[in-house]
Amino acid sequence: MLRVFHPGPWPASGGELTLAPDESSHLVRVRRARVGEPVAVLDGKGGVADGTLSADSSSASRLRIDKITRHPAPPSRTLAVGLPKGDTFSEIIRQATELGATAVQPLYTAHTEVHLEPDRAARKLERWRATALESCKQSGNPWLPAIHAPLDLAKWLKTLPVKDEKTLHLVAALTPNSIPISQLQTVNRKPETSGSLSPSAPLSLSPFIICIGPEGDFSPAEYQLFEQSLFTPIRLPGHVLRVETACVVALARAE
Repeated sequence: MLRVFHPGPWPASGGELTLAPDESSHLVRVRRARVGEPVAVLDGKGGVADGTLSADSSSASRLRIDKITRHPAPPSRTLAVGLPKGDTFSEIIRQATELGATAVQPLYTAHTEVHLEPDRAARKLERWRATALESCKQSGNPWLPAIHAPLDLAKWLKTLPVKDEKTLHLVAALTPNSIPISQLQTVNRKPETSGSLSPSAPLSLSPFIICIGPEGDFSPAEYQLFEQSLFTPIRLPGHVLRVETACVVALARAE
């Protein structure tokens, strides 16, 4: 399926939509689309328009809109990750988008080896958001996740709203008190009592925030911060996982 992005507004069914130059160029020059071929348009906000290519210009392609579908918003699923080295974070964003994360938050932690200067962070953020967009088009995910700028872990925790019973606050941990993530199908922590568990909806139906540490994991002091913020420590299947593997495993459990 050929997919393109257009933020809207869209014409009604039967109308024509002109694509931006970058989307037109990729569709015609890279994907070699031609007049008459079916093309799906995503707006990143749940909208999917089934269309037909009516003009295959590399600078201003046009589509006839045949049908518009609006997909309901998924449960909020935030993935917060200690910023890894190299280009690993771009791959994490790609995989997180495919698996339905609604937001991705890079974190500076005690063991994070990468700390970006403001101008470099801005360039990285632009690239990460482009990666998420490309992943939406590749996978067909109609909801573009929010990709946030890196924040210090302690500062980020202070930005979170007061925890409620509907949202799971989770941190992947190798600590003795962590519980298997499979148990989250039937239990949840009460917000007012650290460590207490109570019945809840399956993880696949629950909004959640899940935190994954960087290479070297979170520090003991950071685990204390998570405890103070009423995060439930959870254990992922397998042995000690790489950062990118842990992200995939954690999000896949929500499916």
